[in-house]
Order: sequence, then structure tokens, then C-alpha cells
Amino acid sequence: QESKHEEMTAANRQLKLEREVHQQELADLRSELQNVKIKHEQNVQELMKLLKQEKDDAEAQIRMLKMELGEEKNTVKTQCRQLEKIKMECDKLTEELTQNEEENIKLRRKCEFVKQELEKKDKQISNEEDHLRRMDEARLQFKDQLHQLEMEQESILAVIGSEIDAACEIFSRDSMEKFKVILS
Repeated sequence: QESKHEEMTAANRQLKLEREVHQQELADLRSELQNVKIKHEQNVQELMKLLKQEKDDAEAQIRMLKMELGEEKNTVKTQCRQLEKIKMECDKLTEELTQNEEENIKLRRKCEFVKQELEKKDKQISNEEDHLRRMDEARLQFKDQLHQLEMEQESILAVIGSEIDAACEIFSRDSMEKFKVILS
């Protein structure tokens, strides 16, 4: 009975310890739940702030877009008026273009006539240029021939000079012997 009583006391103690542990865990869970609730509330409040901010931003953007739309409508009206003016100017320019094309045809005819005249003159000039070129070629040929003749002349004069030098040397040798004979 004592051992049973001790077992019961030990079991009660064990139960009491486990109950305290469970109560501590329950208190921790309640505290954690409270913290989660507080965080959830904070998150909800932040989301509400963000939603309000986004709503305000969206409304401001809508107002701005409405203003831009009004400005664009005015711009479109202005551009429509300008387009009408441009169409009128385009019609005037088309008329001027037609007149200019007619004048252009006349000028082309004149240009064609002048071109033919220029071609005639160009042929004359090219004939004169051919003549000048032939004369220049003949001049160059004569210049080459003159150069060759000068070269030949120089070589002939060099040969004559060397022959004169040789003759002078021969005469001078003979004259020394004649001079010796006269001296003796």
C-alpha cells in the first residue's frame, strides 16, 4: 500500500509537472496567438493604408488623365483647323505645281536645244583638243629626236676629241725627237 501510495504520489507529481509544462505551453501559445493577432491587425491596418493611398493615387491619376483628355481634345480641334488650312494651301500649291510643270516643259525644250548646241560646240572642242594632243605628241617626238641628236653630237665630238688628243700625242712625240735632233 505504501508502495502504491508512493507510486500515486510520484504519478501525481509527474502529472503536476506535466500539467505545469502544458499550462506553460498553453500560456506561450496564447501569448503567440495574441502576438499573431496584433501582427494581423497591424498588417490589416497597413493594407488599409496602402489601399487608401493607392485609391488616392488612382483618383489623382484619373483627374490628371481627365485634364490631359481635355487638353488633347482642344489640341485635336486646333489641329483640325490647321489641317483645313493646310488642305487649302495644298490646293493652291497643286495649282502652282501644274503651272510650274507647264513652264518646266517649256524650259526642258529650251534646255534640249541648248544641249544640242553644246554638243556641237563640244565636238568642235574635242576636235581641237585632238589636234592639240597630236601637236603635243609631235612636239614630244621632235624633242626626243633633238635629244638623240644632241647625244649623238656629244658622242661624235668626244670621239673627235679623243682622236685629236691621240694625234697631238703622236705629233708631240715626233716633235721631241726632231727637237733632240736639232739640239744635237
